[in-house]
Amino acid sequence: MNEKMSDEFKRKLEAYEHGHLEGRELAEFEEELEKLEQFQEHLEGDNLEYQIPISGEKQKKILRKSKWKARLQTAMVAVGIFIIVMIVSTIFTAVYYSWGNPDRSEVLANVIDHTIAVTDPYGGFGNTSTNAKPFFRAEMTRDLNKIVGKEHTTVGELKVNFLFSLMSFPEWNYMGKVSQNQPAFIYPGYGDREMSEWDKLEKLPEGTVVSAYLSFNELVETTEVFNRFGEKDLNIVWLAVDTGVEGKDDWDHGVVFDPIGFSEYPIWHDDDMILDSREETKGFLFGKIISEGHSSPSYTIGDDEVLHTQFLKTLKFLGKHEKLAEKLYGGQDLNLHERIEFLEKNGINHYGIVVTGPTKEILKLKEENLISSMVVDEVDLWNW
Repeated sequence: MNEKMSDEFKRKLEAYEHGHLEGRELAEFEEELEKLEQFQEHLEGDNLEYQIPISGEKQKKILRKSKWKARLQTAMVAVGIFIIVMIVSTIFTAVYYSWGNPDRSEVLANVIDHTIAVTDPYGGFGNTSTNAKPFFRAEMTRDLNKIVGKEHTTVGELKVNFLFSLMSFPEWNYMGKVSQNQPAFIYPGYGDREMSEWDKLEKLPEGTVVSAYLSFNELVETTEVFNRFGEKDLNIVWLAVDTGVEGKDDWDHGVVFDPIGFSEYPIWHDDDMILDSREETKGFLFGKIISEGHSSPSYTIGDDEVLHTQFLKTLKFLGKHEKLAEKLYGGQDLNLHERIEFLEKNGINHYGIVVTGPTKEILKLKEENLISSMVVDEVDLWNW
């Protein structure tokens, strides 16, 4: 086609713009325009100065089509980049949290488990699970439990988010059966038996079980605790430990709101576990898969040497991650170095315990002169 269009083409173009073309003539002319549009795009791609005039409406249509094509290409590129970044960040996140022996995720989970074990009377029941996420994040969750009688009940969930090894503020979500007023211990020298809730136990029916906080009128050793209460028809859930800071402020009248202690079972660590079995199998593509079975060391209930060793080991472990542990402790200073130094110098003694068992059996402890006060925590139907 020459630079100057033929008179026939001009006539058809004017007729097309005014909508006078019909039938086969219209179809043939639109096909010819389509060829000219392709030729125009080719010329523009080669930076040539040739231009073929096209109707304004057709130009708008081509422009809209080009815009949407560009937008679609941009969106596809953005989605592709996002997918690649997600895949890469997921891989590097998995590598980050699985690095080391024990790996980072295990260490962070242990910080949560061990902190709760020494600060919550029911904290020894449960384990933390880890869900690694893209962009170097991890979400760790743990059931919050209580034990009343023989029954373990989930009363909430703890959720902790991490960015690398930086911990966010923990989310404590409670549900179901939880005491409205958190029980507390009374440090020796401050307790008053008139403050006890023995009358509440007397009003409870025979077929019930309770958990209760017992405070002592003097500090006693671990062996003495098990000698006095270990043979009774109840379970010692937790032993509160005198770490040198309890009962020192007169303003709280000896009330210990944030105790530290351990349960009747040792707090085992990864390096305490005994290897029972080990199996190696070939991986799907390369390398090998190692499966190991471990068990905890043997322990006899009331063995104070094992309990003390594991308790101090736990405090020293938390001392390496004290800032994380303090966030779980409500943002308060734990002062673990000072507490450990006090315990190593003065030994481990107790000012109270948490017990659970039949209501009438615990009511008999009213005659125990070591107990200065008793506070009921939870009540449940008979499950003993």
